Amino acid sequence: MAVLITAGATRNPVDAVRLLTAKSSGRTGVGIARALVARGQSVHLLGSAEACLRGPELSQEEYGSTRDLMARMERWVRDNPSGHVVHACAVGDYEMASEEGRKIPSGLDRLVLELVRTPKIADHVRSWGLQGTYVTFKAAGPKTTDADLVRIAAAQRERTGSTLVFANVLGRLGTRVALVGEQPRWFDERADAVAALVSVLSDDAPTSP
Repeated sequence: MAVLITAGATRNPVDAVRLLTAKSSGRTGVGIARALVARGQSVHLLGSAEACLRGPELSQEEYGSTRDLMARMERWVRDNPSGHVVHACAVGDYEMASEEGRKIPSGLDRLVLELVRTPKIADHVRSWGLQGTYVTFKAAGPKTTDADLVRIAAAQRERTGSTLVFANVLGRLGTRVALVGEQPRWFDERADAVAALVSVLSDDAPTSP
């Protein structure tokens, strides 16, 4: 079964040399990709530049901006509608209102940028015809309780048509992860949650949300 994994963070241009991005190395996505390849799965990694460097042996494709990632994901899903998608990328929610291809001068005492929302990629994946397992990720704010994390992840699962939501609280990346499906499953170690997710994505994985 073909599997698409997104990893890393998008990079939305501010000007000719500056970017808006997030703190995401792609380590988790690349780790999932490696584990699935070890199980004989056909995996394609859509990664940021850093994520691709972490998995040079993988079948991979580098993306740039949010819109670039979205176009590449749509193309893969339409070519592989029965495949599985693990959308682990940290997607930039905002982009410049206009791009003029210029460089903003250095040394300004104050700089005000006008940003607009980008498309919510996770909400579109099922509409492209994906029939297989669909996993999205959610990192909630540092003070989020376990109960609120499950509620937030369940709402995302409903909105996106995800099979599972891999949910954690920022600042607790190494521990306490929930895999939220019809019922949440809690893991005290992130590695155990990743292992459980890899098992779900094996050849006998469910193919409906």
